[in-house]
Amino acid sequence: MEKILKLFDLTNRVIVVAGGAGQIGFSFCEILADAGAQVILADIDEEMAQAKVNALSNKVLRDKIVVRTINVTEKDEVVAFFKKVYDDFGPVYGLVNSFHYKGNTRKLDTNSNFFAGFEDYPIEAWDLVHDVNLKGTFLTSQSVLPYMKKYGSGVIVNISSTYGNVSPNKSIYGDSGINSPVAYASSKAALINLSRYMATHLAEHGIRVNTLSPGGVYNNQTPEFLENYTRLTPLKRMASPEDYQGAIAFLMSDASSYMTGANLVVDGGWTAW
Repeated sequence: MEKILKLFDLTNRVIVVAGGAGQIGFSFCEILADAGAQVILADIDEEMAQAKVNALSNKVLRDKIVVRTINVTEKDEVVAFFKKVYDDFGPVYGLVNSFHYKGNTRKLDTNSNFFAGFEDYPIEAWDLVHDVNLKGTFLTSQSVLPYMKKYGSGVIVNISSTYGNVSPNKSIYGDSGINSPVAYASSKAALINLSRYMATHLAEHGIRVNTLSPGGVYNNQTPEFLENYTRLTPLKRMASPEDYQGAIAFLMSDASSYMTGANLVVDGGWTAW
C-alpha cells in the first residue's frame, strides 16, 4: 500500500481549483484536500463557495480549503489573484480550470439566452461563453506560470466535456427547455487543443497539461431527459460529481507523471458508440 499512497499523495502542494463552487469543481476540492493538498477554491460566487466549505462535516477538509474570489475574464484581476495566492501560500503546484458560463451560477435557467438555438444564438451569449470558458482558461493558465516555475514544475488540468469531443445529441432534450448550445460545444472543443498547445510548449518547464472530459452529471433533470440520456449511455446512468474524483486525483498526482497533452474521457461510455 505504501507505493500507491505515495503516487497519489499531494501533501502540502498548493492547488487552485478555479470554478470550485460548481458541482464537479467542489468534488475536486474535496478529494484533492483529502489527498493532502492546500486547496484554493477560486470562484466568482464566493458566497456559494464558502457555504459549501462550511457545510463539510470533516474539519480537516474544511481547514484545507480556502475560498478566494476570481473573475477569470479580467486579466488584471487574474494576475493579482495568483500573486496573492503566492504571497499567502507560496509557489503553486497545480491548477484546475473547472468553470464555464451557463447564464446563472446557481441553477439551470432555461430563460437564459445561453440556451438559445443555433439559428437565433445571440452574439452577446457567444461572447460571454467564450470569454469565460476559453479566454478565462487562457488567462488563468498564463498567469499561474511564474509561480509554477518557482515551484519547479506543475500540473494544469482543463475541464472540457463530452460535447467538446462530439456534437450534442439534440434528440435527448425533448421539451425540457434545455439544450447544449453551440457556444458551449465550440468553447469546450477549443479547450482540448489549447491543452495540447500548452502541453507541448510548457513541457520544458516541467509543467504537464491535460484535459478531463466529463459526461453529464445528475442535477434534477426532467424524467424524460434522464430516460433519454441513460438509454444512450452504456453504463445506463448519469454521473455523480464524485465519479470524477478518481480521475482528477490521478491527473493531479505523480500517478500520471508521464502524461501530458492527453484528453481523459470519463463519460460512462457516451462517446464510445
